[in-house]
Amino acid sequence: MGLVDAIRAAGVVGAGGAGFPAHVKAQSRVDVLIANGAECEPVLVTDQWVMARHAGEIAEAIREVGAAVGARRLVLATKHKYQEVIRRFRPFLDGPLAIELFELGDFYPSGDEQVLVHEVTGRVVPEGGLPLDVGALVQNVSTLLNIRRAIAGQPVLLKHVTVAGEVPRPGVYVVPIGIAVRDVIAAAGGPTVRESRVIEGGPMMGFLVPDLERPVTKTTSGYLVLPPDHPLVQRLAITHEAEQRNAMAVCCGCRLCTDLCPRYLLGHRIEPHRAMRAVHARMEEAAHILQMGALCCLCGVCEAYACPMGLSPRRVFETFKQRLAKEKVPPVYRARPESAREAHAWSRVPKQRLTERLQLARYLLPPVGEPEPVPEPFEVRIPLRQHIGAPCVPLVRAGDRVRAGDCIGEIPSGALGARVHASVSGVVRSVDGSAVRIRRE
Repeated sequence: MGLVDAIRAAGVVGAGGAGFPAHVKAQSRVDVLIANGAECEPVLVTDQWVMARHAGEIAEAIREVGAAVGARRLVLATKHKYQEVIRRFRPFLDGPLAIELFELGDFYPSGDEQVLVHEVTGRVVPEGGLPLDVGALVQNVSTLLNIRRAIAGQPVLLKHVTVAGEVPRPGVYVVPIGIAVRDVIAAAGGPTVRESRVIEGGPMMGFLVPDLERPVTKTTSGYLVLPPDHPLVQRLAITHEAEQRNAMAVCCGCRLCTDLCPRYLLGHRIEPHRAMRAVHARMEEAAHILQMGALCCLCGVCEAYACPMGLSPRRVFETFKQRLAKEKVPPVYRARPESAREAHAWSRVPKQRLTERLQLARYLLPPVGEPEPVPEPFEVRIPLRQHIGAPCVPLVRAGDRVRAGDCIGEIPSGALGARVHASVSGVVRSVDGSAVRIRRE
């Protein structure tokens, strides 16, 4: 079985982002492959612990994928401060096709793939484009670990997840896909505060978990357990409608949100302060303002670090994105900047300062540790869509017996997607349009 077929069979998707099917990326032709080990979200340490524990496997996957896509340059991009991770990787960098170590500064969002491509290659990804447009392919290090295991015939059944915040035993846990959030937090000792709230995905780009029965998916990176009165919880609880009202009433037009926007600094025509001004003037319907939403990466710099008034251009742009998608409006911003703006070199957001501003410094974890396996739960709920693209077609029915690793959802014919597999052995309790429930025997 070739590499692409092995990745497809194993159901590998981007583990650090939106979940783009990895077998599609592996069919690309590029000249540089970048392994993304930046992990720039405050508090999360999932990728750092994975890199330290599985350096050899990740290095093998870098070479395998690099050979498949024709890359002449292989790069492991990680932060200079991750010295123990770097030390553990060094024995695996040399070889017939050497892996270059690229050490990044400790700024946010260094893990954004467009920012990362510019740091490593000096190239600017076009507006609305992808790294592939400039001959680069970016793969998260946890995705590469899954690819290495796919080559050995192992489908994606487990996920490394950071659990931090108000729990007795914070750390990285290895959990079955489909386990409930409640069970993952219980493995870390459970909340230490009453009426705690849980943020999934990191403090900058994450969201409040609406239901603790929500399952872990292939893209889950972490959970942050916080008191209900924590400022971050309060900010995320604001509705989009309230955010727009605040923008109309409070925005002072200082343009700090634009001056620190990573996409603007790369030369893209996104100006958050103009979007906020348009909301204030009730002119957000203007096409050129709405289209800025398509350029936003939702990194959260504007709301968590730049705005002195505590407003959220990110939430405004998120509303714009939803409208553009609903109305199927094609993007119009397609320029190809030749270089980043001059201010790019000195307008980076220091991660430590960002963490302190978010009032999360007390929850920081060691940069390296040993991930802890979590026992299989009594029941898992495995979503049929854990990726960009179409939901899988279920291959099982209620009452069927399955073993861990069995394929239970297939990619629809001709569609973009990724297979899903049973993460535990047991009996299928139910199958609906969104998930398969399996009760462990």
